Amino acid sequence: MLDVIAIGELLIDFTPAGRSAGGNEQFECNPGGAPANVAAALSRLGSRTALISKVGEDQFGSILHRTLLSSGVDISEVSFTNEANTTLAFVHLDDQGDRTFSFFRKPGADTFLHSKDIPLSRIETCKTLHFGSLSMTHEPSRTATRTAVLKAKEAGVLLSFDPNIRFALWESKEEARQNIYWGMNYADILKISEEELSFITGTSDVEKGTLELQQQFEVALIVVTLAEKGCYYRVADHDGYVPGFKVKTIDTTGAGDAFLGCLLYKILENRSSLHDLTSQQMSNMLTFANAGGALVTTRKGALGSMPTIEEINQIIESESNTQFNADRFRPGFHFSPPTSWANDPNGLVYYEGSYHLFYQYHPYSNKWGPMHWGHAISEDLIHWQHAPIALFPDEHGAIFSGCCVVDWNNSSGLFKDCHGLVAIFTHADIHPETGQPRQRQSLAYSSDKGKTWQKYNGNPVLAENDLIDFRDPKVFWHAQSKRWIMAIVAGDHVRFYASDNLREWSLTGKFGREEGSHDGVWECPDLFQLPVDDTGRSKWVLIISIGDNPNCPEGSRTQYFIGEFDGKTFINDNPSDHILWLDYGRDNYAGVTWSDIPEQDGRRVIIGWMSNWKYANETPTGSWRGAMTLPRTLSLTSKDGSVVLTQMPVREIEQLRKESMVWNGITVTPASPFLQKMNEDLLEIEADIDIRSGEEVHIVLKSSGLSELVIGYDPVQQWLFIDRSKSGVTDFHPTFENKHGARLVSNGEKIKLQIWLDRNAVEVYADHGLVTLTDQIFPDAPMDRVEVSTPSGQVVLDSLQIHTLKSIHIPDAVSEQK
Repeated sequence: MLDVIAIGELLIDFTPAGRSAGGNEQFECNPGGAPANVAAALSRLGSRTALISKVGEDQFGSILHRTLLSSGVDISEVSFTNEANTTLAFVHLDDQGDRTFSFFRKPGADTFLHSKDIPLSRIETCKTLHFGSLSMTHEPSRTATRTAVLKAKEAGVLLSFDPNIRFALWESKEEARQNIYWGMNYADILKISEEELSFITGTSDVEKGTLELQQQFEVALIVVTLAEKGCYYRVADHDGYVPGFKVKTIDTTGAGDAFLGCLLYKILENRSSLHDLTSQQMSNMLTFANAGGALVTTRKGALGSMPTIEEINQIIESESNTQFNADRFRPGFHFSPPTSWANDPNGLVYYEGSYHLFYQYHPYSNKWGPMHWGHAISEDLIHWQHAPIALFPDEHGAIFSGCCVVDWNNSSGLFKDCHGLVAIFTHADIHPETGQPRQRQSLAYSSDKGKTWQKYNGNPVLAENDLIDFRDPKVFWHAQSKRWIMAIVAGDHVRFYASDNLREWSLTGKFGREEGSHDGVWECPDLFQLPVDDTGRSKWVLIISIGDNPNCPEGSRTQYFIGEFDGKTFINDNPSDHILWLDYGRDNYAGVTWSDIPEQDGRRVIIGWMSNWKYANETPTGSWRGAMTLPRTLSLTSKDGSVVLTQMPVREIEQLRKESMVWNGITVTPASPFLQKMNEDLLEIEADIDIRSGEEVHIVLKSSGLSELVIGYDPVQQWLFIDRSKSGVTDFHPTFENKHGARLVSNGEKIKLQIWLDRNAVEVYADHGLVTLTDQIFPDAPMDRVEVSTPSGQVVLDSLQIHTLKSIHIPDAVSEQK
């Protein structure tokens, strides 16, 4: 029994092959024809295939006969005719390998296929019959094709149809449309391109168009090919996108046919009814088909270029698509490095119209290594430009975390009658005598607005020989004592130093050995003063990040303290065991604030590293790794008799809004959730939720595949949570797949959630930033569906707004590193 019989055109593709010595374009002869290509693709994979067609009694017909035979295709139903010559097609390729055709088929031998040539007994015993529209352009092949299709339908044979529209071969577009309609009436599997779908349905919306075709023609499986982007499918009661593979394209002539051959191979291998195929099965089969289609584009010609199973599996499993995966998870509006590894933000400073973001950077690997200071510049905290690396490791060691300040009065003496930028950072190396890690503090300075940096000749400027962990200086000018203050961590506590000139430092106080959380080593301190609401009073905030502890599922995270600073040390307002967390998600660490933002602006802005030391070296982003949170404005507010921090993304983020959709008074029940499909995957969501019913509410962000992220609130438990257990790729570390959250006490009537969704992360702010959760995600496809649901009862959304957001492009620096 044959697996697949294909019926239709068989022709010669003349593919560009350079130019002659005289400058004339040359072509090479490549056997082809869509049905023949599909049969060859299946045969190459091990299926038993046959082709029904006709060729001319000419040299080209003989070539086709021999090529099919050598490809393993049964050619007993490929006959010769002297009524016409073999059809020829001249292929014209553009710079991307995309093709157009010029046909010599006036008429072609393939159009002389007669009904008497159809082996009806073989068709009724095969598993699949594949056909296209081009064998129906003329008689007698039109009637012959329809005879074959009707016999297959009568026998219960699976029918595969590819419209494969070539308008030049039809009398009119309307004639093409009517014959394609006929084919779809009988098809079980429809493979169609975006352009063909638009022609048939009149819409460029693939989801809307395929739904229309499914309803009108009852096609069991519809697959829309999307070139290098992959494909979209609709089967039974579910649909989805499956991403493609990025390859160096030479010739796209046989891509769609290879794709379909690979898909039919997998469908036959699966042996399930099309109606029973699950999302996971479809994803696996279409990934295989996408890989096969991509491979063919790397070679010239079609029929002879079909891939083997080994080649397809290799491209799926290899690292050749590292950059594709990098682009897939590259954030749209969060800062990320140009390539390689990035972690803690450093040296945040505003100076003469520009925000500077320095960060821990390893330019030679996508994993943590010898630290440099990467550098980026922005005028609005949203759009960044990559600058050359600012600081490189030297004889004193690698460049760990630190800060930058504007030395307005040249107290350091490092500038000539002007002000400039001074970086204070940790030099990290190994002590030459003890072999122990050594961390010392050093300076660098810039007189040209951060473009180039000179390290201070007297480095290091501060060392504590008895301390192994002694790092991450954060320096600010303390107006009351008229001197520079440094907060720096030493393993289990923070130390404070003072200086008149940034070069000579004296210890003034210590804090924290018995305060707050000590689940991990203390890192990345920050100290600043903020007003409390509109009360006229202020409090000091001390931020401390704590490193990963294998015994703590949360991994690295950030705590803060509220209190006073007397110019020498910090005094905690709260009991020593009272712990305040900056963020209750799993991916906000090492956050510090910008210095020298003008007083008239009045904001204290923080940004954090959007990862976790539990799995930071293993996230599946490929050639780059590490991103930053959104910049956030910090405020202090009174809550239940205590002073706490709130945080919201900076107002500048609103400039990214493209389109906005608004709903009011939505009632959600288990049977009738709210669902909105978006055309974008970068979203800002605002939801005012009435919680008086006491029912749990879920905002579910879904991809077209299997990924979903649940953001929920339980009014009874007063718990806000994120569940990323089904968010996509989670198997790179056992602790990534989890559900976590925080206590959120509402006013008893409603809560407000504001959500920013990026391609690799979500940030959730509840009740104007009183509680915040930040998480990385790695979905299988863009998350472009928003669902609001409840597991029981009903929930009312007083209002819901969804804004689509523009992506930021981060250009490289114009100037070269000196």
